[in-house]
Parts: sequence; structure tokens; C-alpha cells
Amino acid sequence: MTTLVVLCATAATLVIQAPTAAGQSGARAAREAFRDDVHAAAGLDCAACHRQGGSAPAQIARTAIAQLCARCHSDAAYMKRFDPQVRVDQYAQYLTSTHGKRMATGETRVATCSDCHGAHGIHKTRDVRSPVAPVNVAQTCARCHADRGRMAAFGLEATPFRDWSGSVHAAALLKRGDLSAPTCSTCHGSHGATPPGVDEVANVCAQCHVREAELFRASPKKAIFDQMSLPECLACHSNHRIVHPTDAWVGLKEPGVCATCHDATTKGADTIVAVRGGLDNLSAAIDRAEAVLARAERAGMLVDDGQAALREARDHEIHSRVLVHAFAAGPFEDMARQGVRAAGDAQEVGEHALHELQVRRLGLLGATIVIVGFLVTLWFKIRRLGTSPRA
Repeated sequence: MTTLVVLCATAATLVIQAPTAAGQSGARAAREAFRDDVHAAAGLDCAACHRQGGSAPAQIARTAIAQLCARCHSDAAYMKRFDPQVRVDQYAQYLTSTHGKRMATGETRVATCSDCHGAHGIHKTRDVRSPVAPVNVAQTCARCHADRGRMAAFGLEATPFRDWSGSVHAAALLKRGDLSAPTCSTCHGSHGATPPGVDEVANVCAQCHVREAELFRASPKKAIFDQMSLPECLACHSNHRIVHPTDAWVGLKEPGVCATCHDATTKGADTIVAVRGGLDNLSAAIDRAEAVLARAERAGMLVDDGQAALREARDHEIHSRVLVHAFAAGPFEDMARQGVRAAGDAQEVGEHALHELQVRRLGLLGATIVIVGFLVTLWFKIRRLGTSPRA
């Protein structure tokens, strides 16, 4: 399992440069960035960080940056002057993280505060300009974790960002704007970033996927996974590149995920076949109902009751797919049957509407024939009157 372990250093050490041309340019850029910094808004200036104890301005070593930030950010009384809701345990968490532990040994290539938050242009995390805003977190982590050379130095892969970018989580966050969708810090933590172990993965997933987790924990698979030290959710869904599951995953042949461990001769094969059959029957029933209702609507018929029944059937389909995590046929089959019944009701409404439409058309045709017959008869009568001999 590829894990988010080390954020290598990307931001430069906070330094007051000598008055060279390059130094003056850097100092000017820092001053410009600091004008829109949260610390400037709080009334702090350069000396708050770069001049300590009345000494001359000095560079800040990478190993000292976190402690420097903690002078204020770990002081509850001080931080309440700016935001009563702000957390003051970030530094304590950092010390427990892989980053903090390595930094404590003198490893300066790992992440510290300025690498993720910036140095002179720091914004609040809810500001979309912040590198640690939800929509930016993954790219911030990727500065190091997508760098193959940097990750190789720590024996890690550089694929998490690429994999996550192709996941349903990335699509929800970046395409649909769902800020509750998981990004790196959601699962790995932020200041206390540590890779979840085998025993912790399911708990991480369960923070969002509560119902699925409850079903799995009550299923016969739980004991088996515990005995084999399998990482529960990851066994079927992977970790970073999580794609949308399909009904085809339930099966004893490729692309069935079940086929990874099961074949027709193993225990549980009958349950797999029954669940897949139930999913297919429900999906087919919904498709039939949807087609009939669509025909009726295109013809101008009102089928609101049918659409309501179809929505109910789709809800049962969603619940049926969730119940797959129970790894038992009973609860699933009951839910699937309810879905098929609701789909049947929807189809019946659509067929009744189409039958009514046919009756209306036949009635209209009959009325049209009568009217045309009347007009033809009237025309002949008029012609006969016009040709009658005058007295």
C-alpha cells in the first residue's frame, strides 16, 4: 500500500538576505506577499519571526521553523485574541507525525509548516488561495509525493497523487465542488500526518462510509479478514485510485472482484451468484420501467405516479448495492425484491398510460371518421340541392 508518509521540503528556509541584487529582489517579493498575509492582518511584522530576543535579523533554520510557529500557535491565551475557535494542538500533532519525527532527528528534507502553508503570503485554510484549502491540498502534497526522485530517497512510490486524481473522490471534489470529498489530509491527517495501518484503514473509510462499515463488521468476512490481516476496504476498493464500483464487480469471473478470492467451488459461491442475479434482475426491471415511462412522457401523457415509483426502485437499487457489504443473501434479496416490485409498479403506470393513449387515439379516429362521413354526406346533400330543377 502506497502511503502518504513524507512531505519533502519545498519551501526555502526563511532567510533575511544580504543586500545583494537578488537578496533585495527576494526581500521585496516577501514584503509584497506579506501585505496580504494573515499575520500582517493581525498586526505582526517581520521582526515577530526574524528578530528574536532583540537580536539582529537572522535566518531561521528548517529544524526551528515548527518551534517558531508554535510560540504563538500553541499558546491558547494568545490565539484567542485572534480566533477563539482556532486549534492550538498543531505542533503537538506535528511531533507525532512522520514528518515531525524525522525532522527531530535532523532530517531537513521533510515537511515543516512553511512547506505547506507558505512563508510570507499565508492565507486562512478556507481561502481558496491557500495551498492547504481543500481543493489545493492534493497538489500541495504532490509537490513532493509526486516527485519520483525525492520519494525514492525514502523508499516510497510517487504514485498517490496520480492515482487519487483518477478517483471518484477527486472527481467529487474538483469537478462537482463537493468540499466534503476526501483529499490527502482527510485520510492521512494534516499536522499529524501518519499512514494508516492495516487495522486503521477501515476506521478511516468508515468516517464517511458508515453504513458499509457497519454491514462489513457484522458480516462473516470480518473475522476472516482479521485472521488474515487483510486491510478490509482496500482488498476490493484499493486506496488512492478508488473508482466507482459496478454490479459487474460481483461475480466469479473477470471483471468480478469476488473472483480474486472465489471460484465456483469455494464457499460463498452460491451467495455471489444469487446477489449478482438479484442485481441484474433489479437493473433490468428498472430499465424496462424507465423505457415505458419515457415513451409515455414523449407522447404527452402524465406519469407522475410512475416516476415516483421509479425513484423508489432506484433507491432500493442503491440500498441493495450497499447491502452487498453484508456478504449474505438474505438482507440483500429482500431489498432487491422491493426494488423489483417498485419498478413493476412504475412500468404498470407507464403501460396504463400508453393503453389510455391508444384508446384516445382510437376514439379520435372514430370521431374523425364520423365527422368526415357527416361532412361528405352534407356535401352530397348540398350538391343535390344545387342540381334540383327549379319550379
